[in-house]
Amino acid sequence: MLISSRADRSRARTRRTVPVTFFALLLAVVGGLVVVETLPSPALSASAAATRSTEAAVAHSWGSPVAGDEFNYTGAPKDTRWSVYKSPGHAGNGLRRPRQIKVDGSKVTITGNARGTTGGMSAKFGHRRYGRWETRMRVSDRARKYHPVLLLWPDSGDWPCGGEIDYAEGTRDRSVMRFFHHYSCDNLQTRASRELDATQWHNYAVEWTPTAVVGYLDGVEWFRDETASHQPPGSMHQTIQLDWFPSGSRPTKRSRMHVDWVRVYDVPAAPSPDPDGPAAGDVTIAAVGDMNGVGTYSTSSTSGKVGAAVAAGLRGGTLDAFFGLGDFQYDIARCADYTSFWNKTWAGVKPSTYWISAPSHDWQPGRNEDLDDFMAGRCPGDSTTSAINAERGFIANGEPYSKDFGAWHVAFLSSALWRYDKPAAAAATAWLDADLAAAKARGQSLAVAYHEPYFTSDTASHTRAADHKPWIDVMYKHRVKLTLSGSQHNYERSCPVDNADRCVPDGMIAFQVSTGGMALRPFTSAPAYIDKRFWDTHGYLELTLKQDGTFAWRFVPVQGPSTDAGSR
Repeated sequence: MLISSRADRSRARTRRTVPVTFFALLLAVVGGLVVVETLPSPALSASAAATRSTEAAVAHSWGSPVAGDEFNYTGAPKDTRWSVYKSPGHAGNGLRRPRQIKVDGSKVTITGNARGTTGGMSAKFGHRRYGRWETRMRVSDRARKYHPVLLLWPDSGDWPCGGEIDYAEGTRDRSVMRFFHHYSCDNLQTRASRELDATQWHNYAVEWTPTAVVGYLDGVEWFRDETASHQPPGSMHQTIQLDWFPSGSRPTKRSRMHVDWVRVYDVPAAPSPDPDGPAAGDVTIAAVGDMNGVGTYSTSSTSGKVGAAVAAGLRGGTLDAFFGLGDFQYDIARCADYTSFWNKTWAGVKPSTYWISAPSHDWQPGRNEDLDDFMAGRCPGDSTTSAINAERGFIANGEPYSKDFGAWHVAFLSSALWRYDKPAAAAATAWLDADLAAAKARGQSLAVAYHEPYFTSDTASHTRAADHKPWIDVMYKHRVKLTLSGSQHNYERSCPVDNADRCVPDGMIAFQVSTGGMALRPFTSAPAYIDKRFWDTHGYLELTLKQDGTFAWRFVPVQGPSTDAGSR
């Protein structure tokens, strides 16, 4: 069966599923399937496979991964990285159960049994429109009825209209691996196939850019579709599945698929100016974190006043964008909290927002995981998307990203990675290094936003985020000019500081702006690198990023007497 629809797959989390009946699948088939073999498919011998056994990321210089999983732990797949299916099987056949998936410290194994009970898992990382995905996989003991699949599934869950990219799929012919690119609401396809020994390890990859979908097998291109009308319409994410296709009355023998690692890479941004972003020239943004209190919805509250001031600047054209520096809604916020409270006190700001998730209040695995859905317009009763989600599609909590603003390149990092997923924080460090290096090579000025501050005075609640030091080292290595953080419930500005707490001519100025509406805190220490600070005023930072690489700042007080201003 060449139709590889996955209409019953889970979305980003198992608590959300898209019900699709067998009759919907049948209609898609009857509606007409266009199949085009896009490339010749010569057999790949064992010796050739051995010599070509390389990674596409290495062969084509993709840089460092920005997300993924090396499966270097034991037990179940980490719930900060994966949603594991507990659902009916593909097209309603058999069952998908978490117990069928095990990580042994070096790989993850999905086992399908004789009764059609198998497994699947959906990545919480790497949700994006355009990117590169690579996975190392082999299969063993495989029955013809079990099909191992590595694929990209639409974040919208709208299949077939949202598209589907099966960049490695085993079918009944166990000597062949196939690539299926599904497109259009009629479930049309382009495809390729290659003979190989799938019981051996192979590297499968897909590169999705605005101009093409390209498949790689052991670093060598084997699929390409450059037709513009075949492009998926929105963001996608990785899933791994061992799907059961029952036929006849004979029992299915047990089958296994093994995955060594999954890695996600960025597609380099087009040279600035970015036609979808702010126009070239000076760009003025508002930045603040720690915004809205529990149950607070009044526009006359402190939070409401700050939110209204930012919204007025965006409406009036004095502000081009808003950087939300984390802790949007207290205390443990879910969809209903964002829509019922933050949406009212910060009305009109969301469509201009570039956001980062903070630990605990924004994102705490298993307790509150909805900020990413809220910003992507997925919460019930609110379909408005943030600025970055409108541009990139779904962005998972913890996923790093970057964006050009005029002549400036800004990287956005989630401090929550250091608390909940240190391997992912290390991967984000490598991503940051590569991302800043590329922007610096293009001649751009650099800035970084992350929630928990490294350069800060102590308060009774928080000290510096010392575990962030690897990020700070990378920032200073590339001579980042400024950083933006929140968390402390006050305002601070450092001297131009290096990665050893010294004031130096080529250091970065660290702004800590957490005055968005929460009760303010006094300081309990006084680091020498802090040039300005106060804890008696709510407001936001107005930051102008200039075309010549300089910048100017002004703290805009909304409630309280203090302010700050300067340029560099």
